[in-house]
Amino acid sequence: MAETRLRLPDETYEQIKQIASGDDESVNSTLIVAIDEYIARRRRERYEEMGRKIAQRDKELLERLSR
Repeated sequence: MAETRLRLPDETYEQIKQIASGDDESVNSTLIVAIDEYIARRRRERYEEMGRKIAQRDKELLERLSR
């Protein structure tokens, strides 16, 4: 497992700490979940954008196939 140092603004750290405490989790676990969710969202956005580009590029073909 990799280790990294993360510097957060005090306000952000306090918010993360409160969330972690409310979820009965560690700050580390809460940050891992947040990072995993961010990665998943970015991946989903990238695939959605690729889908939009393909749909735009192949619009005429898709319209003919839908008839």
